[in-house]
Amino acid sequence: MKTKPIRDQRLGNNSLSLKLDLTPYFDVDGITGSVVRLQTNAAGPGNVVFVELFDKLDPKQPGAKRTTPLTAANFLSYVDRGDYNGTIFHRLVKGFVLQGGGVALAKRTTPNGSMITDVRQGPTVLNEPGNGNIRGTLAMAKLGGDPNSATNQFFVNLADNRANLDKQNSGFTAFAQVLGKGMALFDRLAKSLIANAGGMFNELPLQNFTPAASGAKQPELKQSNLLAITQAERSDEVIYRVSAAGAKAVVAGDGQLQLSWNQAPTRPVTVTVEATSILDNTDKASLSFLVQPALADSGADTSLKRLLLGPSAVGGVHSLVS
Repeated sequence: MKTKPIRDQRLGNNSLSLKLDLTPYFDVDGITGSVVRLQTNAAGPGNVVFVELFDKLDPKQPGAKRTTPLTAANFLSYVDRGDYNGTIFHRLVKGFVLQGGGVALAKRTTPNGSMITDVRQGPTVLNEPGNGNIRGTLAMAKLGGDPNSATNQFFVNLADNRANLDKQNSGFTAFAQVLGKGMALFDRLAKSLIANAGGMFNELPLQNFTPAASGAKQPELKQSNLLAITQAERSDEVIYRVSAAGAKAVVAGDGQLQLSWNQAPTRPVTVTVEATSILDNTDKASLSFLVQPALADSGADTSLKRLLLGPSAVGGVHSLVS
């Protein structure tokens, strides 16, 4: 992990908090695009996956993908609004794709008794083909015969689908890739039971559900049986742990640090930031910096102004006219 020093900081007068963006100081090799953290309700351990968007790629990297700025920005707009929180994976074709983004778990049963609700759609996005739909990439779903119809639905390529999806409907836009060992989660989800609930749910993946024998009454389907993204949010490429004597330290998922004190410190405070790569928990780095207390008001400013500039200087700054 590459690092660069964090300069010492100073608290402002009458301030009990300090904010600092940690993202410029830690860099994980191989990650250049925006990162999104997807937490799922998948049963068992390891239900979180990180994906890198193709919005800020380094063309010098071997095998670098083409940037897809419009599609990446579209995806992030749904993430930032929280629209993907609670969305389900409504279609699973084993050995092909796992699709979601368009339907969410209803917070309460709808008037017609449904446990799901549609995710609001934003504007359509211009197609940006060119990246191969290889295993581990995310791509936008769209309407048949309309290359520029993508909105909120996306899918994970469970296999190398270039022969089909790179050519069909002017090519499907692969706009992100699963990072690290994240495909282990999607491979686990791909083993789910598939049920035919009709319409767009004729390939619906289910978990913790045992169907009744043919001809018998099926057990009631619950929200917990549906595979869902419980939270989608921007993420930094590292996970932080911060210590600072006497201060409360909170780091948001995007690397924004906030330090807070109940009482203003009167001495310098050493802040230590430990960063661990989201790809490898053995890839770590640690940096320290000082937070200096606010500058004391000596009360000498007024008398100095009188000595240097005369009585008229007190109470304001006067410009000189030649």
